[in-house]
Amino acid sequence: MHLDAVIKVFGSTKVQELAFEQLKWYKQTVNQPVTQYYDKIIELCKKVDAAISDSLKLKYLMAGIRESLKLHVALQHPKTTDAFLSLATKIDDTLLFTTTDNEININTITTQKSLEQTTISQKS
Repeated sequence: MHLDAVIKVFGSTKVQELAFEQLKWYKQTVNQPVTQYYDKIIELCKKVDAAISDSLKLKYLMAGIRESLKLHVALQHPKTTDAFLSLATKIDDTLLFTTTDNEININTITTQKSLEQTTISQKS
């Protein structure tokens, strides 16, 4: 029985150490959805310490969020992890929509110019 207790404690300590190392270095990838990033950070936080404070979770969330979102989210000063998730998701969706909208505009302009050049060439 005593050996089982030692193995259990040692094993959980290793899990905590590994989770802490991942937590320190984990960054949101370019195409990773905010919700997936959030879930991963919260999962790692709980592995490190089941009673980890919301403010510490928030610091880890802010530290690893994608650079394109970091400033936008920080300017909103989220006070809780729930507020972080809500803000980051809205901002990410807005930036994605804006980027997609710009790409559509660029493609439309390029297509129009191409058609104009074709029309001019045919008239010549």
